[in-house]
Order: sequence, then structure tokens, then C-alpha cells
Amino acid sequence: MKYASLLFLLWVLQPVQAQQSVTRMGSEAQYGFIIPHASDLVPVSQTNPVGLSLRYDRMRLDKKRWDACNCFHYLGLRLTHHRFGNPDVLGHATTLAGSFEPILFRAARWQVSLASGMGASYLNRVYNETTNPENTFFSAPISFLLFVSPHIQYALTEKWSANIAFHYNHISNGGQRQPNRGMNFPTLGLGAYYYLQTPEFPGYLPEELNNRWNPYLEVFATMKNNPIANTRSPAVGTSIGAYRKVTGINALGGGWEGTWDQSLSAGTEKDDLINHGVFVAHHFLFGRFDFSQRMAFYLRKPENYQPDKSFYQRYAILYRLSKHLRAGASMKTHGHVAENIELRMGYVF
Repeated sequence: MKYASLLFLLWVLQPVQAQQSVTRMGSEAQYGFIIPHASDLVPVSQTNPVGLSLRYDRMRLDKKRWDACNCFHYLGLRLTHHRFGNPDVLGHATTLAGSFEPILFRAARWQVSLASGMGASYLNRVYNETTNPENTFFSAPISFLLFVSPHIQYALTEKWSANIAFHYNHISNGGQRQPNRGMNFPTLGLGAYYYLQTPEFPGYLPEELNNRWNPYLEVFATMKNNPIANTRSPAVGTSIGAYRKVTGINALGGGWEGTWDQSLSAGTEKDDLINHGVFVAHHFLFGRFDFSQRMAFYLRKPENYQPDKSFYQRYAILYRLSKHLRAGASMKTHGHVAENIELRMGYVF
């Protein structure tokens, strides 16, 4: 009798559980090209990467998860294998990545979403001064993959959907080893998803637009490679800025930031380890998540640091831990070349 009652209870609760979360599994084939961001990379970039991706995603439909980004969104894992079309020089990459994919638009059968994520890649062919000098894209067997990809999905049945996606992929080691020019390779993906539950979306309402200025203070830190001393040295800094919402998920702003970089100590005066500048920024605000892209202009930097660069970019993703406190990571780049990845803490006033 107890066993029968338990089965009956599970049967009654099953539709409720199905409405609270949606699980899907999928696969995708990819085909793309490599962007040669320097003239000497053109000869080794004339190939077309191909890839195969396996995905597992879960979407919670309760109000708490909706409030995290004012949207329904998937959190998932992706196992991807890319072959770069030049096995002797570029080899292949196998990546395990986490992804965040908010739904931007949905209709009866159509769904548009924007996925982004980060993962660890294993590269079987990296730079070697003697045996593989042409591959200046990669120098560390364990590197990082960053990607952003818009998706268009069409429901074929209640359980099956077809998917087309454009992926912008970037692999580098985040400045942990040189050379670190990194590879940018867009790919077009075609695939399918199988849903374990049919989504039944509740009708939540987004928060009212807050159009006030939001000032913030951030601190960041990393360990950078010192190529002269062959050691790793700390680089720490701070950012001061503000942003203001212009739509429900978009904000514009700017600010100032400075870095004290001990990796420049070799051959540099001790009082000349600081670089700083001003920046303008765009923010994607998905509830608790803040993904910002910042374009900065150097006001001051040591003479031996990036002597031919006046601008740099910084990409940061932060998660709001409380009303004021947030934490995450950021990456500094000069054009297509990633310099380093930092841990970052912030306080929004």
C-alpha cells in the first residue's frame, strides 16, 4: 500500500516538476574559417575548421530563475571537438565549456536565443621554436575557449527541434605563456535538439526600467608572464565607472581604470609600472548577470609596454551576489590578441 501511494504521489507531481524545468540534449556539426589578424598568419590560416558538438542544457521556469536575468534561459555543458584543417601545424582542439543562453524571442514554433560561454581546451599541436614554429596561435596545451553565438531554433515536433547557429570562437591561453596571439574562428552550425519535457512558459512580467546612473568600483588581479625574468608576477588594478540603462537589457557608460603591473619590472623603473586610461562601455544586463565590453584609451603607460598600441579592449562578465556586491572575470585584449584574464570584484553604489 505504501509503495502504491508513493507511485501515485510521483505520478501526480510529475507534471508539476516538468513545468518547473526543461531539459534538452543536442548535437551540432560546424564549418568555418580562421581570421588571420596579422600578415604573417595568412599562410597558415588558409584552412576551414570543422567541428562536432554535444550539448546538455537545462532551463528552470520558476520565478526565481526568471528574476536572475528577466528572461528564460538555459544553463548547459558543451563538449566540442574542432579540427583546424592542418593536422601537422594546427592540430585539433577538444573543449568542455559551460554556457548561458537567454531566450530573446519566441513564437509558436520559432525561438531566437543568444548563447555565450567559456571552457577549457586541450590542444594537441602548439608552438615549438624547433618543431612547430609556424603555429603562433597556440603555445599552451591547456588553453581557454570563449564564444558567443546567436541561435535560431524551429520546433519540428513537441520533442524535436532543428537549430542553426553562428559561432564566434576565440582560443588563447590568457597570457599565461608566449606567444599568445590566439585564434579567432567563426563557424556556422547545423544541429538538432531533443527535449525531455515540453516547455510551458509562465507569463512573468519584467521589472520596470531603472534609468538612473549606477556608479561602481571594481578591483581586479592576475598573475602575468614576465618574458624577460621567466617568472610570473602580479598585476592588480581598479576601475571606477558608471552606467545607465537605455533598454531593458542594454546600458551605456564609461569610466577610468589603472593597473600596477609587476611583470614589467625587468628593465623598467619601479615608478613606471602603472598604466591607466579612460573607457566607454556597453553592458548586457540579464538580471544578475552583467556582460560588459569596454573600449579604452591609454592616458599613460611604460615605454616598453605595448609601444605601438594606444587602445585596448576589456570584456568582463560579473554576477551580482547581493544588492551591491558582484564578482566575476574579465579579459584584456589588444585587437584580436588576448593579453590576460583577471579575477574581478565590484561594488555598485
